[in-house]
Amino acid sequence: MEGDFSVCRNCKRHVVSANFTLHEAYCLRFLVLCPECEEPVPKETTEEHCKVEHQQVGCTMCQQSMQKSSLEFHKANECQERPVECKFCKLDMQLSKLELHESYCGSRTELCQGCGQFIMHRMLAQHRDVCRSEQAQLGKETSPDPGKCLSITVAAALSAHLWP
Repeated sequence: MEGDFSVCRNCKRHVVSANFTLHEAYCLRFLVLCPECEEPVPKETTEEHCKVEHQQVGCTMCQQSMQKSSLEFHKANECQERPVECKFCKLDMQLSKLELHESYCGSRTELCQGCGQFIMHRMLAQHRDVCRSEQAQLGKETSPDPGKCLSITVAAALSAHLWP
């Protein structure tokens, strides 16, 4: 039953053979393929479809010109000025500036309370694993106790963290 399809002469879509005759009769009578996008559209709205869907518009973020029908996809997936989140500080910024921002942001350091070293943000996840592993090998507890806090704290907030 899976291979029981026929291709409509008008819209070029695969149609279940049981419905094919009815589909093709309807399609030939009421639909045409848009000359620009080759999508089937009702004959009586072809002109309006072309004016609306294929109208040139500008992206509000990057000012690039494109057809209106492409704008939503462009803004979500292609625009270099669309907002994206920094993986370190979670702030939104333009995609075109993200690489430089993450280079600086990832180079900021925080004090590891486990070993007392300043660690770059981009290395924190790896460092936590290594630091805890080394503490376990030395026989130290890996969970915080009242005498030793193992949380990673921004250096600027360290004194407030240690002496509330």
